[in-house]
Amino acid sequence: MRNYLTSAALAAAVAAGSGLPAPAHAANWLVLTSAESPEDPAALKLFGFMQPTYRQIDDSDKLPNNGKRPIFNTLSPDRSTSQGFHLFRARIGARGSVHAANDDINYFFLAEFGDNGITRLADPGNDSAAPQLTDASITLRHLAGGGSEDIWEPGVSLRLGQFQWPLVDEGLRGIMAYDYINFSEVTRQQVLERYVTRDKDGDNRFDGAISSFRDIGAMAFDEIKLSEHWEATWAAGVGNGNGINRTDNDDNMDVYLRAQTAYVFDGVKRGGPRREDLKLFAWAQMGEREFDADNNGDFTGGETYERNRYGAGFHFYRQPYRLSGEFVWGNGMVYNGTKPPVTDPSTENQNIGDVTPQMAADADNEFYGYYVEGAYFPVPNKFAVQARYDVLDRLSATGSEYDSSNERVFETVTLGLQYWNHPVKSQWQLNYRIRNLDAPHNPGAETAGDAMG
Repeated sequence: MRNYLTSAALAAAVAAGSGLPAPAHAANWLVLTSAESPEDPAALKLFGFMQPTYRQIDDSDKLPNNGKRPIFNTLSPDRSTSQGFHLFRARIGARGSVHAANDDINYFFLAEFGDNGITRLADPGNDSAAPQLTDASITLRHLAGGGSEDIWEPGVSLRLGQFQWPLVDEGLRGIMAYDYINFSEVTRQQVLERYVTRDKDGDNRFDGAISSFRDIGAMAFDEIKLSEHWEATWAAGVGNGNGINRTDNDDNMDVYLRAQTAYVFDGVKRGGPRREDLKLFAWAQMGEREFDADNNGDFTGGETYERNRYGAGFHFYRQPYRLSGEFVWGNGMVYNGTKPPVTDPSTENQNIGDVTPQMAADADNEFYGYYVEGAYFPVPNKFAVQARYDVLDRLSATGSEYDSSNERVFETVTLGLQYWNHPVKSQWQLNYRIRNLDAPHNPGAETAGDAMG
């Protein structure tokens, strides 16, 4: 185990168009991403943003047993280098009401052109990023407000298609409003789903784009005004559980649930992304995945495994302070890194396409993790000094195929600066991470963790 300088990153997110809010922190993101405001039912809003990024990880320490570069000291999505510039995200979208005079039917489209797990994991090791449609949905608001003119009365709206589901709070926020360059480790590894399958040679391989917290399905939701300052929001839905741009593959539907309440300091209103409030929330994703764990070429013998994810947390934002935290846990299909754990130019394992992803598939396999973060704004709504501490205990409990030697504990401290340039809707981020990897019951893996940069 070690606590040393690990990595630094600089990113600039620049937005364009009228349909994307300026950088901010607190909002009812479930509703903002699902439905148009009845006060502004435009027929078409074009928007987009890009996020050019420079990242560097200290990879001076190598694995002690073979002198190779560990994969955790390389940059995603290619895992072939430890530093460089790249276009992390570049998205173009359109949203609005089908008819400006009738805002009961809303639509939302978004496509990704950047260099990330959405565009690259569909074909790992490929040198080019293929654009992917990430969102294509319609929302029916006929019964919002119970069919009355007051949308704050109890009712229900229905969203259909491919869209961002209300899971971990980090993943629900708009990227232009996200406060850090990287997600916490528990979100990145265990909620942001990677699809893994076995090929004809019996080797694991990535099977499609990373989930990006999206699925194809149907979700009912509603927002309710409880009092002058309190609101409540709920959502419930079912989806394929098989990622973006493809159909269901196993006849097992995922169930999604979320409940949240917020105290809005300036009074409940339709609001935007800069709303100051205190939010409490909980969510769940429950489903099953087929996986050829015994490597016999078929899915007989009960090779359907649970994949359950749960979370609960809070988010406080009122200038000049921000404070948030979330606890996430789950069981069943647990993403377990890659084998071998190296990508090095001197070996045959030179990038993500040359290594084997590992999936710990057992209903008794468990993990948990959390993050706590905060910020102070010396210049309100413009410049922030912030810090986050996050932990992931991967395989904290195991089934018959795994034991305590497989447990890994990731700890990360992220220090950051954030600057908003409102006239051009841009956000500048500087992050400095200090990472730590511990294998509490495996001395051999513990020495490998010492190489984490």
